[in-house]
Amino acid sequence: MAFAQELIDTLKRELRTRRVTYADIARELQLSESSIKRLFSEGDMSLSRLETICALVELDIAQLAARATERRRHIHSLTQEQEKMLVGDEKLLLLTVHLIYGWSYARVMAIYDIDPHQGQRMLVQLDRMQIIELLPENRVRIRLSPDFQWLPDGPIQHFFEREVQSDFFSSNFTGDGELRLVMNGWMSLHGIRAFHENMRRLAKEFDLQIKSDRHVPVEERRGTTMVVAVRPWSLEMFEKHVRK
Repeated sequence: MAFAQELIDTLKRELRTRRVTYADIARELQLSESSIKRLFSEGDMSLSRLETICALVELDIAQLAARATERRRHIHSLTQEQEKMLVGDEKLLLLTVHLIYGWSYARVMAIYDIDPHQGQRMLVQLDRMQIIELLPENRVRIRLSPDFQWLPDGPIQHFFEREVQSDFFSSNFTGDGELRLVMNGWMSLHGIRAFHENMRRLAKEFDLQIKSDRHVPVEERRGTTMVVAVRPWSLEMFEKHVRK
């Protein structure tokens, strides 16, 4: 489906939600109601008319486009087999991660040593997995939902624990853009659970910052990872001295 039609369909849903009728639009545009019906059925209207109709539902065109795009992104998680497929192919995982985080396919191919035929096969594979929608000229549209998560205790998480975690923490965290905070204390289970909510809010702030930086050229951005963890825990060297 062409994106223009998706915009119209999204606009129709917004109109229904706000209970704005074709008659209301006709009065605003000074057209007949039949003309409005024809505009929507043909999906062909000028930007000025589209902007006027968007105003009736308190949206601008950019917000409408964002909502139309959001509806496409419906994949909330992958299957075990799909995650295993990614973990089992380093270049496929590399391509997937970079596309998810806003790189173009052309830039990935320019930076990394990937055979063009292999790259094309991987794009088709990701399209079949519904991680991306493959567009003309090897452009891609991400299909993953904003609340997409890797499977808990799944292949990607195990891969992180096995291959990534030790490498990530092998730093003194004093470089540009680096920060490590380690806090200790005694907290009730109720307090721990309340603190979990603060951590989730922080994760949302992290995600919002990523989204706000999407307009910044890729070469001016850095792959950034945040790990926030909390659990009732004490050093094993202390635990062994606990009275039985």
